Amino acid sequence: MLADGGGALSQSTRKNLAQYDQCISSVESKIAELPPGPLADSYHLALAFALAELSRDRAAIQALFASAMADEAGFDLLRGKRAERLTRAYHRLALTSDDAFRDPAALELAIALYAFHMLAILFWLYDRSPEQASTRKLLNLTRELFKLMRPLFFLPMLPQGIAKLAEIVLPELRRASEGAAAHKDPRDGKHEDFDIHRD
Repeated sequence: MLADGGGALSQSTRKNLAQYDQCISSVESKIAELPPGPLADSYHLALAFALAELSRDRAAIQALFASAMADEAGFDLLRGKRAERLTRAYHRLALTSDDAFRDPAALELAIALYAFHMLAILFWLYDRSPEQASTRKLLNLTRELFKLMRPLFFLPMLPQGIAKLAEIVLPELRRASEGAAAHKDPRDGKHEDFDIHRD
């Protein structure tokens, strides 16, 4: 396997990267199978499932993320196709929940949900509490805060704040909201023209 920059990855990195990519596939499948419900609950289930999958070999994921932080890593866990796949999955979640959003707000929210997904993983990687209990508390708090905030989404400041958060954390993903109405609905399972990563 070649790195994004054209160099070869070590055998251990290839193995850990394959494991991480399998986790992404599992999260995609899990989100597609979730029954209708409030977005706060569905997102909590998706995050908890993702971390449970990563927990199968936490040391390997720690090593992978540590390698990815080096400038010469040659691969990227935050951007590119991996970001596209997860953001698309959360876009689907934002569109199909009981308290669904419409585009472009749904896509902007999906970008923010993906950003927090990555932040939650980083928190989990550094969590030294017994069995990462602090991470579970963080996810539970996030669900409760989202439930409290959801009725306020009609106020301009909240959607604007979400858009700004997405732009700050992942500026290249923010460009995906341009022309979002022209994208195929991710609920139909076809996303060929949904490209959130542009060099």
